[in-house]
Amino acid sequence: MKLKGTIIGILAAFAIVFCVSTSAFAGDAAKGKSLFDGAGKCKTCHKTDDKKLVGPGLAGVKAKHSEAWLKKWIANPQEVWASDDADVKDLKKRVNKEGKPKTAMAPGKLSEGDIDDIVAFINTL
Repeated sequence: MKLKGTIIGILAAFAIVFCVSTSAFAGDAAKGKSLFDGAGKCKTCHKTDDKKLVGPGLAGVKAKHSEAWLKKWIANPQEVWASDDADVKDLKKRVNKEGKPKTAMAPGKLSEGDIDDIVAFINTL
């Protein structure tokens, strides 16, 4: 019985650490919306529905790309475009840019925290 209690205690501790560490790295969607609409200048080229503006609409993008990929893309779209990974190939096909040497999206001057917040916002769309 004592061993069972110890194991349960250890598992509970791991669960608490996991929950705290996960939330510590999660972005703030409200801050992300503010950045999207303002300083991040995302709204200049992207709509939050599925309609194209300059760039593609972002509704449902979380179903197409992982958070990690989105963060890399926002941080350095040209580098990710050049990688021509499976996500990029899909994106190029969806936006009719196959064969184009670069994307029109310029890298923003955003901190990692800002990018986390913007991705948290995008994930609400």
